Amino acid sequence: MTQDYVPTIKRFPVDAPREKFIEALEKDGLVVVTGFATDEELDQSLKEVKPYLDNDAAWDGKLWPPETKRCTRLIGRSETVREKFFAHRLVQDMAEEFLNLTTTNYYDQTPTTYTSKPLLSISMTMDIRPGATGQRIHRDDKNHHARHVKSDNYIKNNDVLFGLMVPCCDTTVANGATRVIPGSHLWGDERAPLQEELIYAEMKKGECLLMVGSLYHCGSPNNTTDENRPVHIIFMCDGVHRQEEISYLSYPIKDVKNYSKIVQERLGWKSSAPNLGWVDMRSPEFLLQDSNDNEIGHEDLDDAPSP
Repeated sequence: MTQDYVPTIKRFPVDAPREKFIEALEKDGLVVVTGFATDEELDQSLKEVKPYLDNDAAWDGKLWPPETKRCTRLIGRSETVREKFFAHRLVQDMAEEFLNLTTTNYYDQTPTTYTSKPLLSISMTMDIRPGATGQRIHRDDKNHHARHVKSDNYIKNNDVLFGLMVPCCDTTVANGATRVIPGSHLWGDERAPLQEELIYAEMKKGECLLMVGSLYHCGSPNNTTDENRPVHIIFMCDGVHRQEEISYLSYPIKDVKNYSKIVQERLGWKSSAPNLGWVDMRSPEFLLQDSNDNEIGHEDLDDAPSP
């Protein structure tokens, strides 16, 4: 990051050219998308998760204040979040742009190129209620023990996580809008974040935030007396890392059968080329079929065209 860099949060409409989003994410580590969701979609999504939020026990520890309520297993508990927000073409396009891993290997003298696509790492609704204190500044890729080297420009495949935040209300300074340090995704591990470097990422209802996992950020205190701040949070990891949420235990196969194909794949129900994530040496999507067709997923997993 150059000395003349001015921290900003860029905002683009959902139908803007994809290059705009890529440029902002590479330079700042985040971007706000306007016109992402309708009021009806957001209200329905909140209705779907509200019973879980209201029944959530207070957290005893530093990770969240006791006033914050959570709905885990979000992909299974909200069809709206799963199929409208998580499966959204822009979200998946940007996730693949930043998380796809492509390598070329040799079989004898024949080069073969493979691409591993992202997996869902975690999905959760966090409802920051009045009186909640702020979070510590952190990077979400800490769970993957990611290492960071200082760079003036973004390095392809530098991130192991890509995230989406969808608020169900206007997020403001008063009710605890997320604070971020734009450009901090380019910092090395030796640099600590400072409170005075944070800026608020306020959003209107219907907007969303896209960010890379190496960006320093934190939740802010909710200083209101009567405003909840519910936000749907989803992170994907690259296809060769362990997922934060164990999706195979969180989402029963009988439910996964009814999910859209892209969601099934992001949950790990398709092998990652060349040979990662199989059952009986078969890509696991055969387990989602009504009939146990022996031909499904039974071809060579490492078959790929030459570059």
